[in-house]
Amino acid sequence: MYFDPQPKVNRVDLFNRDAELKLFSDAVAYASLIVIIGPRRTGKTSFMNVALVESGFPYINLDLRGLSYNPSRADIVRKLEAAFSQINRKWLHTLHDALARVKGVEILGNAISLDWSKTGVDLPDLFDKIDVWALKQGIKFLAAFDEIQLIRGDKQILRLFVHIADTDRHTTLAVTGSEVGLLFDFLGFDDTESPLYGRHYTEIHMRDFDPREAEAYLVAGFQQIEIPAPTDVIHYAVEKLDGVVGWLTLFGAECRDCNACNKGLVNEIVHKGGKLARAEALKLTTLSHRYGVVLNFLAKVGTASWAQIKATLEAREGRSLPNSTIADTLNTLVKTSLITKSNGHYHIMDPLLTTGIQQEFLPEGKSSPTTTW
Repeated sequence: MYFDPQPKVNRVDLFNRDAELKLFSDAVAYASLIVIIGPRRTGKTSFMNVALVESGFPYINLDLRGLSYNPSRADIVRKLEAAFSQINRKWLHTLHDALARVKGVEILGNAISLDWSKTGVDLPDLFDKIDVWALKQGIKFLAAFDEIQLIRGDKQILRLFVHIADTDRHTTLAVTGSEVGLLFDFLGFDDTESPLYGRHYTEIHMRDFDPREAEAYLVAGFQQIEIPAPTDVIHYAVEKLDGVVGWLTLFGAECRDCNACNKGLVNEIVHKGGKLARAEALKLTTLSHRYGVVLNFLAKVGTASWAQIKATLEAREGRSLPNSTIADTLNTLVKTSLITKSNGHYHIMDPLLTTGIQQEFLPEGKSSPTTTW
């Protein structure tokens, strides 16, 4: 069902992503790393879930949301352990045999237990044994990491990725990321100091729907739930929700729950979604008051140039600021996918974030003296 707000797992519930699924399927045959990127709420998690299932291969899928920045080794290994417990049962018997002698691995019935202490499971050896097993089975093994940038403080994952890419020819890594700039900073394909510098990867971009696709998505979704959807309401929803599949889905789910489809429900989603998007942005303002100043300003004016943003920050602080400070502030907001730049001007990416900030501006109070910019 298109309007199920939970991440999708079946292809029939994924709308108009056939080209991306084919790209993923083709890449599995040759790529050691697949990177799935896109703004928030474009359905990256649903896409990866479906792509893994459609591959027909055994896989693990780690949901890294909820982990703290710079998580411990134990945190990551526990996520791996939970992912291994979800492997399709048809692979378990032979896989258990392959892992029986790996340091730090214990087979408990149908479960795989990993020793998460500092001297526990040897992760490179674990994946090496899985790769040998996959070779013998004549298959690929897929290891997926959802929102990988959330563990960007942990370089051991990068070293593990390099080991797998260099050594394990029958293993494919897949990662997703919403904070696109931070994701690529973490992976470091262009950073000579990064273990992944210069490595080949396949990129799959999850985009928002254009107006025609958004309209088709809503029409098909309402047909599924058998609720009449007036054309003017569909057009109004597309205009207000701007092709963001997550917001369109939430609107459809709300209509299903209310057994109705009207502009009032669109407005309700705009309001609720705005509050949710604002709450996400609010976390960043705890690091620097400048993020709140810039986002509030862009929510008021729509688009602004570098010079206008610099003038706004300087007026707020009552002093001149070096260009490097402005650059750092804007680069962080771009890397976290909160704002984007086009034709020399900056604007907020998600229209509902703009609405949420307009409903309640973000705090602009001074940061503590210990904050570094």
